Amino acid sequence: MNINQANIYPVSQARNLFTKLVDDVKKAKAFFVTKKGKVKAALVDIDYLQKMQKDLSILYKKTFIDKNLLPYTREFSDEEIKEWQDEDKL
Repeated sequence: MNINQANIYPVSQARNLFTKLVDDVKKAKAFFVTKKGKVKAALVDIDYLQKMQKDLSILYKKTFIDKNLLPYTREFSDEEIKEWQDEDKL
């Protein structure tokens, strides 16, 4: 799915075209709605959404992180990552 000019609509235009967008979303997979020039929402084909959810579920099962451990994880700083990369070069 690509975000391109053909599937981006300002909220005012999307409001006027809502029925058409709902009819066309199957083919386009998604339409994006902007407000003040920034994407704020998406209208997504339900079959495409369910496929993405299924694919993510399968992908999640392939990770080595136990979902019960997620509360104990954290993001590492760029400094920590650089330090590990430097250690790996040794």
